Amino acid sequence: MTGQLSDSEPGTSAVAAEVEFISAERLIFFSDAVAAIAMTLLAFTLRVPGGGSDHAILHGLLMDRLSYLEFLISFVVIGGHWRSHHRLFRYVDRLDSRIITLNMVWLLMIVIIPFATRLLSGRGGFGVRFSLYAIIQVLTLLTFLLMSRHLRGSKLLRPGAPPPSPRDDDASLLAIAAMFAISIPVAFVPRWGEWAFVFWVASAPAARAVRRRLARDRDTDSAD
Repeated sequence: MTGQLSDSEPGTSAVAAEVEFISAERLIFFSDAVAAIAMTLLAFTLRVPGGGSDHAILHGLLMDRLSYLEFLISFVVIGGHWRSHHRLFRYVDRLDSRIITLNMVWLLMIVIIPFATRLLSGRGGFGVRFSLYAIIQVLTLLTFLLMSRHLRGSKLLRPGAPPPSPRDDDASLLAIAAMFAISIPVAFVPRWGEWAFVFWVASAPAARAVRRRLARDRDTDSAD
């Protein structure tokens, strides 16, 4: 009996590992699907210009240019969130309750983005509408940061998998979150509120600048 149990232990461990890997794959596929649906729903925020002439249609497109810019920004934002999630979870082969909870919070923020985009395209109360969108982005980034740190300190990655880069990734995420956070008070400045969009557009260059700065610091330290 003891020999039979010992013989079955390797097979049992292999089955358990396979089940954990399949569970992780299901979470990743589910997250991919949610992000794809959220990106698709953004198209429903676009306004169709009215009018029966070329001039009227062009005038409508021009008048709604801000809503089209918001659509493009949201599309790029969700795409950026998905790319970061894809890179973070590509070596995950098991889950725990904490990473599942954090991932669900992250998905909640993702599915709210289309609603926030529609709200952002409304009329009046620009500061509040803009701030709600920016707050959602900050919460999404901070939730992702918590997931990255948890995966870095846990045993949820495949054996031999490289851990997430703590310094570069954390600094880039915080730089983007800071740009969104800084844009909030700017949105309430009379007659200058719409310039707050500049901080959103500049978030990606800011993250790249942070990475380059860290890379130069590493090169300097290694040279010394």
